[in-house]
Amino acid sequence: MANIIAGRKATGKFFYQYGFGEKLSSVPQKRLTEIICGLAMKGNQSRTTDFAELNQGYRTTYGHFLSKGKWDEEKVSQQQQAQALRKADELAGAKCAPIYLSIDDTVIEKKKPSSRATRPMEGTGWHYSHLEGKQVYGYQVFGANISTGDFSLCYCLRRCCPENGSKIDMAVQLLDTLPETDAHIILQMDSWYTCKALWDKALEKNITLIGAMKINRILYPDGHRQSAQDYAAMLPNGQYHLVTVGGHEYWIHRYEGALNGIDKAVVLLSYPKDAFGCKKALRVFICSDLALSDGEILSHYTHRWKIEVMFKQQKMYMGLKSFMVRSAKAIDRLFIILPLAHFFFMVLFDLSLSLSAAIRRFRSLLCSF
Repeated sequence: MANIIAGRKATGKFFYQYGFGEKLSSVPQKRLTEIICGLAMKGNQSRTTDFAELNQGYRTTYGHFLSKGKWDEEKVSQQQQAQALRKADELAGAKCAPIYLSIDDTVIEKKKPSSRATRPMEGTGWHYSHLEGKQVYGYQVFGANISTGDFSLCYCLRRCCPENGSKIDMAVQLLDTLPETDAHIILQMDSWYTCKALWDKALEKNITLIGAMKINRILYPDGHRQSAQDYAAMLPNGQYHLVTVGGHEYWIHRYEGALNGIDKAVVLLSYPKDAFGCKKALRVFICSDLALSDGEILSHYTHRWKIEVMFKQQKMYMGLKSFMVRSAKAIDRLFIILPLAHFFFMVLFDLSLSLSAAIRRFRSLLCSF
């Protein structure tokens, strides 16, 4: 049986310590506590029936709280992001390490409703899934992850929809609303996000940008317009050198110069040691900091993988994949609660714990025998 009193005590202390008590009245705090406890006990579902079952309430209570409840979810999200970045800033300062801010998106597949369905899930549509290699029906979710050292945390989740603009618009807005910090922030992204708008915004915010780049992006070596893949193919072997990153060796050519819309950047053309010259093996990376070495750029970029781990954790342990709420507003609010719950689980125990380990510890706190 769940010891909800222990859960309320832990979340109450968390709300007070991190300033959420000023943003939420008693009823929203109570409902959020019950949802967080429900995520810990049956987190792979994120269904209102699970929250009701644990707290001996009604499913409609939580559906109403998510879709029509009177609480300002944006203020909660802003507070969660500010406190999460402050915690990362403290850890980064203690170790003289940078903060990695990674952005990406994922697709949540849902069953296509019948044409006779009177109340289907709102906001769904067809989105391309890179994992499936095809269009799937469901939601596309933009996300950001912050990390430093062993600490890694879901920073935000947002539903991709016309109201929120394009994925690039959401990424630019994320940087615009980033709280002030003294730490060095390195923004990381895959080739779908590397563009002039984010480049300019990162420079404006004094953030280092390191991203992957499509191999057909245009470079201007010696003033001649040429795609990255064509430029890589025409370079003689002597223009490449070996760089070791994470125990693996890569042939690297460093280009410093202009791209379309960008005056000067570092571009790395990279082949695995055993696949030199193979077009399919070519990878291209861009960096805004000309002072970083090739090895440093690639080493920093390896931290981008943490956002993939974050998405997987959210789907496995927090119900991001299997949530069952109908209204678009309820879904948007749930996407704000999930990073809040992630932050709670991490700061409650050891910050270096994985999300699954932190949830197990909190679950043991809730369970009485």
